[in-house]
Amino acid sequence: MPNPHSDLSVRIWNNYNKGQLHADLTGRFNSLVFSTALHGGYKECRIDVPMKLSEAWLYVNRDNLPGRHFYHMEISEENRTVWEGRISDIEVRGNSSFVGIGLTAFGYWSSCRDQYYDADDSGNTDWKTGGPHNVGKIIREIVTKECPAINGTVDIDLTSRDVVGIDLTARDYPMDIIIDKLAPLSDSDASIWYFAVWENRKPYWKKRDGTSLYWYTHMSEIREFHLVQEGKHLRNYILPVVGTTEGTGSSDAESQKDYPVREAKISLPTGIASTAANDARDLALSERKFPRQDESFILSGHIYTPLVSYTTASQAKGAMNERPKWWVRAGQTIRIQDFLPASISAPKLDDLRTFHILETEYNALTDELTIQPDRPANRLDILLTRLGQLERDR
Repeated sequence: MPNPHSDLSVRIWNNYNKGQLHADLTGRFNSLVFSTALHGGYKECRIDVPMKLSEAWLYVNRDNLPGRHFYHMEISEENRTVWEGRISDIEVRGNSSFVGIGLTAFGYWSSCRDQYYDADDSGNTDWKTGGPHNVGKIIREIVTKECPAINGTVDIDLTSRDVVGIDLTARDYPMDIIIDKLAPLSDSDASIWYFAVWENRKPYWKKRDGTSLYWYTHMSEIREFHLVQEGKHLRNYILPVVGTTEGTGSSDAESQKDYPVREAKISLPTGIASTAANDARDLALSERKFPRQDESFILSGHIYTPLVSYTTASQAKGAMNERPKWWVRAGQTIRIQDFLPASISAPKLDDLRTFHILETEYNALTDELTIQPDRPANRLDILLTRLGQLERDR
């Protein structure tokens, strides 16, 4: 049986400009797991590589000589970038069965916690006045000013809702500003927006796409599946709170007809207008008003992508092409074709067989892909996502 990871190359450069190739670990590793997530893009990579101690010592900080921390790591399949990021943690270890290094790297989303942003700093925009301002415009400035490892801002889309008045003068990391203050604001259509950094360190601020299907699989290809629609996140009355001022709450009559009235407050940045607050309220209500799928599944078999676009079952028949599981990433949509009776129509996120992908984790040694479907954000999810990508306490 061929190795499932034989097509994957792993290389390390001294910086993201690839000035000097430090190591080619292709074919040398005995463990490789990498993941993607939203927000974030490329998330985490863990790799174990057997090597002599004399080589392993070159990776760690020693005798006033720098180690390989923050070196650029890239996983590729020929010309396709599968994952990229920078090395954070380096472990030299040995036992009776292993002598070598363990590396942990994080995607360039992690660089959004390198430097602080404050709208009051010289040269920055005072978002409280002037305008019109929008979330995409704000993110472009934050990334340009405080995230030098990220490459450009052209794919950071400009939203339409004017958020003039927003107060971003509390010095904070760009990551925290995006997650806590900007992403919840949505847009005038109550859409969900995500920030990600993908190949070539390019940042993306994009609306969630619920109309395109990227991937298809079948129940026979899934090693482990749990369908859990959790009621604990259900909220059918949302009250927006701007700073300390309560706005206008909103209910969902359909949800309240079938379920108890369950209320929630959402905290929004000081200074935004009621229209922007109501956008955020409507987004939160649309995401929380019904029980949502909240359980991952493990794909050990085949995954397919369509050869042509189609909208009906007859068009779909025989029109799929198998692809490597490591191509799947957060932000795409997957359908389990035979989980419910076939009735393919226009793609729809139904929390039963069609999912927007929030996170992926691929294990190169077992050739297994773990998929976490999208789910409503809550404070715990935010904290776990942030800690899962950066500076974990052990």
